[in-house]
Amino acid sequence: MICGVKYCGGCNPRYNRTNLFNQVKKMCPEIDFQYVQPDVQYDHLLVIQGCTSKCASIETIIVKGDIFHIWEENQLEALISQLLMK
Repeated sequence: MICGVKYCGGCNPRYNRTNLFNQVKKMCPEIDFQYVQPDVQYDHLLVIQGCTSKCASIETIIVKGDIFHIWEENQLEALISQLLMK
């Protein structure tokens, strides 16, 4: 499974988004995480937002499956559960 990864702009991060993503990769080693590129289709998309504004633009990203948004550190466990079910 290929999961695209999109970060928000980082203007108001309330947690360390990179550390969170490193935890996701460690807990889901069977998933191929790739930073989004134009004109590439992804099985799923992980959008890592820094705060509740959730301002990352994803309209042009091609995704055939689910889109997972995370904007708080305490969402990590639920995110991992959802990813592992795919």
